[in-house]
Amino acid sequence: MEYGILSLTPAIVTIIVALATRKVAFALFMGIVGGAIVGGEYTFAGFFEHMYDYLLVSFTEPERLKIVLFILLIGGLLEIINRSGGYGKFAARLSKKLDSPRKSRLSTWGLSMTLFFDDYANVLISGASMREINIRNKVTPAMLAYIVDVVAIMASIMIISTWASFEGAVMAEAGAEVGVEKSISLFFIESIPYHMYTVLAIFLTFLVALTGKWFGYGLDKAPLPEIIEEKNRSNSVRIYHVLAPILTLLGFAITSMFAVGSWILMQENEPLTLINILGSAPSVDLLILSTIMAIGVAIGLTKKDKLLKLPTIGKGFLSGTKGMIGVSLVILLATGLSAVSETLGTGEFITGSVADYISPEMLLFIIFVVSMLITVATGFSWSSMAIVMPIAFQMAMANGMEASLPAISAAVITGAVSGEHIIPFSEKAVMSSAATKIAPVYHVKTMFFQTITAFIAAGAGYILLGHDWPLWSAYVLPATFVLTVHLLFAKKNKIPMHK
Repeated sequence: MEYGILSLTPAIVTIIVALATRKVAFALFMGIVGGAIVGGEYTFAGFFEHMYDYLLVSFTEPERLKIVLFILLIGGLLEIINRSGGYGKFAARLSKKLDSPRKSRLSTWGLSMTLFFDDYANVLISGASMREINIRNKVTPAMLAYIVDVVAIMASIMIISTWASFEGAVMAEAGAEVGVEKSISLFFIESIPYHMYTVLAIFLTFLVALTGKWFGYGLDKAPLPEIIEEKNRSNSVRIYHVLAPILTLLGFAITSMFAVGSWILMQENEPLTLINILGSAPSVDLLILSTIMAIGVAIGLTKKDKLLKLPTIGKGFLSGTKGMIGVSLVILLATGLSAVSETLGTGEFITGSVADYISPEMLLFIIFVVSMLITVATGFSWSSMAIVMPIAFQMAMANGMEASLPAISAAVITGAVSGEHIIPFSEKAVMSSAATKIAPVYHVKTMFFQTITAFIAAGAGYILLGHDWPLWSAYVLPATFVLTVHLLFAKKNKIPMHK
């Protein structure tokens, strides 16, 4: 049945409860409750039947469980490195080079840019690795979380990434429905120049990293966390106690993705393109295996250099995984929220509500906004892409805009990505918060005005493109707007130190 405006109930309840209580997992649960009430047609039997189904999906969906396992293992790995004194040594050594707030911010930005192959690994590694260095240089963890969260969306426009194959496949499937046959690779590559929010948002993070100025909620109120210097830290601690496990994780992950993906394609006699290789590789499985190997390296080096005893290593690993339980619960319950929204037809309602009011000139802009709204409603950018892409292609063809399909594709994807920066229950928001040790609601509040600035600029760019402005001008004017807003309104914040 059609639920109309009631299909928005799960999203509205989730957002209100999250803002009111700052408990994201509880907010997601209440959103599911709200959806079950609507879906159950306000009967006890219907309510309990739907609640059972949604919670079952939340805690049994295989891919989400794999992601949770990866996050728990990463938490254990990072805590072993932390307890060995590795981060302290790493921070102390880098502090001699990164001896100013600007250097530490720009280094964080640069590190995140190099980890473009996977957004999960990006936010967890760059956030945790650079946290202490930034605090030493009086850079708030909220700013750090903002930088790593936004820069991680590089994965959505990089050919060598875990996103490329999914995006290309969604485009190719939507194209086939309207009679446009192209390869996954070609669809993806043609869309890259039009990812306006992605480019403009990353540009704004660079400005923030360069100037140290930004604007947002409560930035002057939160004191910097205290850095506890370990007086009894062993003299045996070396930089490689941080670098060896992290490089093992990254090196094995990238190598195995290419090796396994190529092997699978050869077995299926498929062409060996970069997008096909990474799309065929079971990326989450290989990230899990890579993390296990990195944990082995960390334990081996820690034992070899007598930094920690085995029971202490075990306690550190368990403590690290325990710290990621909240993040994991959010990701699992967000799966249930997405299932609720799918049952109620939230995406179709939002899209259908605007379909009759779209002119060809405004199509790119409207699709961009709708895609963002569906991510806000469902919590997942990939679900937004899958919902909106075929509808967007059909609208484009109905208006004789086949030549604009690359821009249409980008508007769907980058709009979906932008929605993740507005809600505290998106995967990257909770992961960025966990890595930098701040609350997800606080993280989203502090970056909100940066997000909105980039979103408005990208929306304006799509309006210009819709009115046949050249691509370069559709970038230059919005980028100038972003720069002007930053220079006029952003400010350096006097952040109190921890007492």
